[in-house]
Amino acid sequence: MRLRRLLLPFSWLYALATTIRNRRFDSGKLPSQSYPLPIISVGNITVGGTGKTPLTEHLIRLLQSAYQVALLSRGYGRKTKGVKIADEKADYATIGDEPMQLKQKFPHLTVVVAEKRRDGIATLLNHHTPPQIILMDDAFQHRYVKPGLSILVMDYHRPIWKDICLPAGNLREPASGMKRADHIVVSKCPPDLSVQAADNIKKKLNIQPQQQIFFTTIRYGEPQKLIKGKHKNSFSQLLSQTTNPITLLAGIGNPVPFFRMAEKYGKPINKIQFADHHDFTKQELHDIEKKISHLNQPKGLILTTEKDAVRLSASPYLSPQLADCIWYIPIKPTFLLNGEQQFNEMILQFVEQY
Repeated sequence: MRLRRLLLPFSWLYALATTIRNRRFDSGKLPSQSYPLPIISVGNITVGGTGKTPLTEHLIRLLQSAYQVALLSRGYGRKTKGVKIADEKADYATIGDEPMQLKQKFPHLTVVVAEKRRDGIATLLNHHTPPQIILMDDAFQHRYVKPGLSILVMDYHRPIWKDICLPAGNLREPASGMKRADHIVVSKCPPDLSVQAADNIKKKLNIQPQQQIFFTTIRYGEPQKLIKGKHKNSFSQLLSQTTNPITLLAGIGNPVPFFRMAEKYGKPINKIQFADHHDFTKQELHDIEKKISHLNQPKGLILTTEKDAVRLSASPYLSPQLADCIWYIPIKPTFLLNGEQQFNEMILQFVEQY
């Protein structure tokens, strides 16, 4: 708390700088380019994981059967620069873990990463199969491109109205920037979110008349083996055969919902947490393997997130013994309060305008 108070003046300066920047875009002093095809931006104001990737997956599933869809991302955490098109040689080091996760799930999806989104769009439009729709990931603050539809994602557990700008807080810009969004999705809500609680959030966010707000929760699937092994046992079967603790391994922006979910298994839990997009070192993986090496059969079960699985499976330091213990859990967003049909119709109506 003391450090936060010391950083407050820097947060005020940061907020002022971002406000001035946004006003320059709003007035036209800084250029924002539009394009003759539907571009949907999925972004946030809060740093760290807010649930953008599961929502992007929902959009891909909704649109890919009828349209040629492309994903444009900055490719945060990659070790390359410039414009890169995901091909059969792509991995998390060349395009980033989140774009790689989506490419693995949707092999026919065209994925391009670029720091300068306009360069990425130019590459897509000149591609041998140019897209009919571009999904622009994490681009709410990237205002040099003007999307046709902007969706802002907010984590239920980290409400914007209780936060302040960096570095004392976690906001990339003042909460008033939310007004630029066409629609808002509040993610990671309790599955039993009431209408009254939803209305309270709407009031706190000061939703504008033209904005629609949707509420989603996380639906966890059955854990999947990181590297397909010889045995056929499911995670649940192995869990029932051991009294060993579950090791939770997370290098994501906000692992709290993941940790809470694992409590349902009713086993002791060991948590190993790293920063978002963490690149696991040889020593770290060796230490993790050492921690579980003394456990009886079945060996310690390690449960990780879908995004972490992308980096772990590609690591040259992952031993077969450790890989055999690791499972990841896929997630999907589930819309609450009968919002899915309304959300899908809103997206399809937007696309059909072009």
